[in-house]
Amino acid sequence: MSCSDPSAVLVSGGTLMSRQPSTGTTMDNHLFTLEVAEEFHRRMAAVIEAVQAGIWKAGLHDLLGYATDYAFGQERGQQTLVLKSRNRSTYVRLRWDTILGDASADRQLVEDAIGRAINELT
Repeated sequence: MSCSDPSAVLVSGGTLMSRQPSTGTTMDNHLFTLEVAEEFHRRMAAVIEAVQAGIWKAGLHDLLGYATDYAFGQERGQQTLVLKSRNRSTYVRLRWDTILGDASADRQLVEDAIGRAINELT
C-alpha cells in the first residue's frame, strides 16, 4: 500500500493501515464466539512466529519479546502488537477484520506488516 492510497491511514511510527469496511466479525455482536477468539490468537501468534523466524534468518539471533494492546472488536478496530529485540522495538498495527480476514488483500496487509517488522528489528 502506498501513501497515495486513499484508503490508507498513517499512524504513529510511520505505519500504514488500511481503512476497511466491517465484515461483521465484531466482539460487540452475536458473531463473536470462543472459536473467533481462538482464531484471533492463533493468527497473532503466527505473526510473532513469522517475525521471529525472519529476524533469525536475517542474522539477528535474539529472542523476540512482545506485548499486546488489543482493542475490543471492529468498533475500536486497531489491534497493536509490540515486538522487541534486545536493542529495538516496533509496532504491528492491524485492524481486527484484517487479522481475521481471509481475502488476499487482508493476507497481503498482514504479510506487509510482518515484513516491515522484520526490517525495523534488523
